[in-house]
Amino acid sequence: MVTLGNGVYMSKYRLPVLNWLRGFEAAARHRSILKACEELHVTHAAVSRHIQKLEEQLGQALFERHHNKIVLTEAGEVLFGAVTMGFSHIQRAVTQLTGHQKADRLVISVDPDFAGLWLVPRLADFYAIVPDTVVEIVAEKGADSSRNSQMDCAIQYSDANSPLENGELLFRSRLFPVHAPSLLQPPPLRSPEDLRHHVLLHDRCFDEWQEYLQCCSATIAFNVRSGLIFSETAHCLEAAARGQGVAIGDDFLAGLHLSEGRLVRPFDSAILSKNAYYFVVPQGGTGQPAVQAFRQWLFRSINPHRTDQGNGRNGDE
Repeated sequence: MVTLGNGVYMSKYRLPVLNWLRGFEAAARHRSILKACEELHVTHAAVSRHIQKLEEQLGQALFERHHNKIVLTEAGEVLFGAVTMGFSHIQRAVTQLTGHQKADRLVISVDPDFAGLWLVPRLADFYAIVPDTVVEIVAEKGADSSRNSQMDCAIQYSDANSPLENGELLFRSRLFPVHAPSLLQPPPLRSPEDLRHHVLLHDRCFDEWQEYLQCCSATIAFNVRSGLIFSETAHCLEAAARGQGVAIGDDFLAGLHLSEGRLVRPFDSAILSKNAYYFVVPQGGTGQPAVQAFRQWLFRSINPHRTDQGNGRNGDE
């Protein structure tokens, strides 16, 4: 409390009613008002009213309401991040005061390519948000974590046209050629046609190069089934960065190499990947504060760089 000059006392914090925030947080976390009602054991009208009161106090819409789904607005994302952090700190304090002082543990199953090329270089930024949490990264290829109770959440690589159970779209990459600034093999790349004179580097298979050339022009026809094949994206991009050939990169996993100047894009043309990365939380695990903190940080870090359609953050209303 702070004292005004006339002896009137007012609260130091001018915050919305806690129940309003609880209703908003649950709806935003589940991306569903119905699921928020089930968690809080209240009616649909109650949660809707809490969100409406909150929006009236803030003077801004927190959700975009569509048929059978809700999507956080930019203002909603800002508030959701703050409320999630606040509730997490309160939960940590309650845990300590009740005698359960064991550190929180967050176990994340991650596709190895995503772990090495995107997540690990940025992990310190997330850990600064949850310094009292033990974060365990389990790199595993092709794992299905949708029902794995040993994992708190996961980042999985899968078919873009077959959404994963308990998963939401994280991003879908654009694919394009990349090479070292000083490519060892002449001639220079002025058009996709010039690729016939260079060593092609393949990430697991020949398909992406074949699709890229077909997208560029139906008249470009040369055998792409030559060059070097790698079982890991990281190794393929590293070979390209060392001038050993031209690889198919993307706007996420090759992003760090491109921003540091180790790789460059010779052409503007690109194709959309047939696969996508999904953020997956096993059934029943969405309420863990550390999972929500990680999800918020993950989407906040990725969304500014996305070029694919849709944001993967909606749900049934």
